[in-house]
Amino acid sequence: MAIDFDAPHDEADPWGYETHWYEKRRRALIAALLPRETLGQVLEIGCSTGLITQMLAPRARHVLAVDVSSKAVSLARQRLQGLAQVEIVQADITQDWPARSFDHILLCDVAYYLSEAQLGQLARDIRIQASADCVLLLAHWRHPFAQVITSAQAAHDLLGDVTGFHRLAGYQDEDLLIDVLSASSTSVAQKDGLL
Repeated sequence: MAIDFDAPHDEADPWGYETHWYEKRRRALIAALLPRETLGQVLEIGCSTGLITQMLAPRARHVLAVDVSSKAVSLARQRLQGLAQVEIVQADITQDWPARSFDHILLCDVAYYLSEAQLGQLARDIRIQASADCVLLLAHWRHPFAQVITSAQAAHDLLGDVTGFHRLAGYQDEDLLIDVLSASSTSVAQKDGLL
């Protein structure tokens, strides 16, 4: 069954991204869990209307934000117009992986739509294009819904196993699972010269 990712974006704020405290809090947690102040080259997979992109932009040299939905891309472009360091592209990341290196990769509320085979390929693509100390942040809704193919926990486990990245940090509650993985095992305090 193909999922129509354009339909929810008929509304300017699908899923209540701008109104629900859950969503505002989720973005704040994501921002706080990113282990570096300066993000360098960023890939955001599944940018939707661009709210996380907007949060990343001031900390990044360049953000490539992708979404499979043309309507989502249009809304994100409206939100982020004038930000020269942001590039928004319609793409299916499982079929069209960008051939460039990234310092940070974010995959938020996307992985559960993918099969284990697709997640395995995605993890291999990430590993190939990751910088030496690339950070991969995964954030997903934990409750089941009709379109879920792979659970959030199973997706996070598979992506961690196949990339071979080290777990730097994480957060979980009944609703939300966040994992921060890195190609390098150096802690935030070590990178900041405190150890």
